[in-house]
Amino acid sequence: MSRLNNNGSAIKENALRASYLVANRIAKAKKPFTIGEELILPSTKDICRELLGEAAVKKVANVPLSASTVTRRIDEIAEDIETQLLERINTSPWYALQVDESTDIDNKAILLVYVRYLYQEDVHEDLLCALSLPTNTTGAELFKSLDGYISGQLKWSFCVGICTDGAAAMTGQLSGLTARIKEVAPECESTHCIIHREMLASRKMSPEFNSVLNDVVKVINHIKANALNSRLFEQLCEEMDTEHRCLLLYTEIRWLSRGKSLSRVFELREPLQRFLSEKKSPLAAHFSDKVWLAKLAYLCDIFSLLNELNLSLQGKMTTVFKLADKVAAFKAKLELWGRRVNRGILDMFQTLAGILGETEPERSFSQLVHDHLSLLLEKFEHYFPTTKDPRTGKEWIRDPFVNKPDECSMSVQEEDQLLEIANDGGLKTVFETTTLLVFWIKVMAEYPEIATTALKSLLPFPTSYLCEAGFSAVTATKIKQRNKLDISKTLRVSLSPITPRWNRLVAEKQAQGSH
Repeated sequence: MSRLNNNGSAIKENALRASYLVANRIAKAKKPFTIGEELILPSTKDICRELLGEAAVKKVANVPLSASTVTRRIDEIAEDIETQLLERINTSPWYALQVDESTDIDNKAILLVYVRYLYQEDVHEDLLCALSLPTNTTGAELFKSLDGYISGQLKWSFCVGICTDGAAAMTGQLSGLTARIKEVAPECESTHCIIHREMLASRKMSPEFNSVLNDVVKVINHIKANALNSRLFEQLCEEMDTEHRCLLLYTEIRWLSRGKSLSRVFELREPLQRFLSEKKSPLAAHFSDKVWLAKLAYLCDIFSLLNELNLSLQGKMTTVFKLADKVAAFKAKLELWGRRVNRGILDMFQTLAGILGETEPERSFSQLVHDHLSLLLEKFEHYFPTTKDPRTGKEWIRDPFVNKPDECSMSVQEEDQLLEIANDGGLKTVFETTTLLVFWIKVMAEYPEIATTALKSLLPFPTSYLCEAGFSAVTATKIKQRNKLDISKTLRVSLSPITPRWNRLVAEKQAQGSH
């Protein structure tokens, strides 16, 4: 980069580069584009004036940061990132997608698509595109939009995985997006997001526990729906010196978020009873009902455990093997907990154990808990059937030095190559010092057949977590005051890990005559 000096062209080049760098930060911080000229530039001038003098202020004043300039810079940065991304994917032997559809603040449908691909002996994940959709988001419309983007830039035949949230438009046998993708990508395996399946498996509940949930909703609404009640309750909590001063809103959409709402109600049960009694609300009676409180305590515990599982399924660079392990472990725990409850042991449910103390729970209550655990196990088996365990017959992929495959499932070349790998001390060292995906990428040059099989199993996304996180970014970026914003370019700059080619961007802008 040219040094700042009295040379006009050097100052102009540096000012141009600075405008790209600042625009990039504005996009990543999800701030309005007007912040450049309204806050960043004036603040920078103030700092320079106080620390460096007026000469520095004059140089800083050359940095173009108007809202329209920031918009153009972000568009250009996004185009550079997209070009790099597509070039990378086109060097990868395969790629996998995760897709999800939602609406923005303006009620416009958006399809987010993330991609996982191989590049320079590593695995990468990135936002492939954010597509605006027509109002009627059928499987046909979803495919039309996605195909319109992919067909001109990538090859469908290299797509080996598609992960969706399981909605009808995504997975319908005839018209769903996945069915249409499989027509153009024969090797593509479809996956129903594991996180979404866990949420579905958790929803079923007995009427006895469901009524407690409904009571809690009524309590929260009674307090939160009235500003005066909220303030009075907060004052009461302050007087009673409780750790928390307010209740958490309960949302039906995020099923597992209710765990925190339940826990907060349980923690504040004493001030709630006092407050509701003073208000002469019939809801106060629940907080002196030991059986109702025991049910609430159990719900706090089981939702907390389900939430722990949910959080463990989230994150980047996950594989179906790792997440299948976690689900299998939870199913085994449900079975174990059921047996313990039959023996009167409830210690694994800490909140419940705390409220019961030394007293033996009533048999009817233990049966209620046991029945719920059995129901959960039944639902988990429905959404994660043992007969369709993705690890079955593929344990050799995650440890080729220990696990031997069923010979019937492999070709002659694959069997021979796996034996060679299993007896290669050098590769064992590589295996122990790198990730599973990277290990198989490194193996590919020498053992292509077996590595291909392994990578095609590991590359597909097991969840649509990145899309979910992407929609959080959409919400943060496209606020009410910016509802006309075209989100796709800003989102790419905000979310992509790819570094823009600053020198190229500056050189191209100078060649055009910068503005």
